[in-house]
Amino acid sequence: MSELASSPVSSQSIQTTEASARPLRVLVAASGTGGHLIPALHIVGALRAESPGAVVEFIGAGRPLEDKLIVERGNVRHVIVSAGVKRRGPLGLLQFAARLPVGLFQCARLFRRFKPDVVVGVGGYVSVLPLVVARLMGIPSWAHEAELHPGLANKVLGYVADRMSISFRETNIKGRAKTEFTGHPVRPELRGVDRNGARQGAPCHLLVLGGSQGARGLDEAVTHVGELLRSRDVEVVHQCRQENVDLVLNSYRAAKVKASVVSFIDDMAGAYEWSDIIISRAGASSVAEISCVNRPTIFVPYPFQQGTHQSDNARALAALNKALVVEENQPSFGARLSEALERLLTPETFRAMKDAPCEPRGLEAARAIALGIKGLVRP
Repeated sequence: MSELASSPVSSQSIQTTEASARPLRVLVAASGTGGHLIPALHIVGALRAESPGAVVEFIGAGRPLEDKLIVERGNVRHVIVSAGVKRRGPLGLLQFAARLPVGLFQCARLFRRFKPDVVVGVGGYVSVLPLVVARLMGIPSWAHEAELHPGLANKVLGYVADRMSISFRETNIKGRAKTEFTGHPVRPELRGVDRNGARQGAPCHLLVLGGSQGARGLDEAVTHVGELLRSRDVEVVHQCRQENVDLVLNSYRAAKVKASVVSFIDDMAGAYEWSDIIISRAGASSVAEISCVNRPTIFVPYPFQQGTHQSDNARALAALNKALVVEENQPSFGARLSEALERLLTPETFRAMKDAPCEPRGLEAARAIALGIKGLVRP
């Protein structure tokens, strides 16, 4: 007892030390498509690298893709009741109103139990309620906007979040949130992809990317470009919808084009390294990654996109002469895609697009966001 009494370390300083040693605790809300979930995983990876021992858990809507990308990778996911309202008319508003009290209760209960230092939203309607509750409970919050023009969720969160990272310098966020241009988070292994590439003549490796769930329009377009690919001796890697693998593979075989057709690519960095040119959807993650690997690309925006998000993303690179844009929902899609591909296969056009200057968007984004999130933690 006397030794404790004479110790220069008081009980108050012991408590302070214990409090300062408390690991960072973060809740990350993301759902919907891989365009929300995958960047969230990149941000969480950077958080754990910057704060070893950090406790990070996810908030989702209970969709199957969350199980595949979040839960099956060993992360904890909490399902919060919520509903989107955009383009859903009166029924969407009624569902949102009916679920709001339950969602508020679930969020408040989760926050009291988990005690987050920061709450993070990475797009989609599932981000809104957690950040609103964080604001009401005085918990710092961070949101990320992937698109050139913010969607409805982040338009709301501009008035709620403390900080918001943006993927495009031109993005304008109204409200109280302080914005920071970071670019869009991409997989860290893209640092190893050679941006210059060794190909000097005509390109002969084509990578076709339909996004996290494949793209029916790109799968069916094979019939329009098969003859061109065969005549130029182009080899293809095509990521398509699972149910279309046999159809797409048979189309390439009929055109006598050497092709590998898969529903998922495990080694995306390797696929980018192999490729000379790309045909891709224009989700924020795809555009950010392609800007990092520097491959001339034909972007085919999703025809049923909300607003013009994908078209805007694609045109940002097209304006730099790094890409061509072919809209699927306009007449003669197959003919226009074939024409654009023929342009890219021309050595002069290929080299001009390859050499056009472009800032890699996103290689440091996840780390910049992670550091910003840490900076919100109150002492």
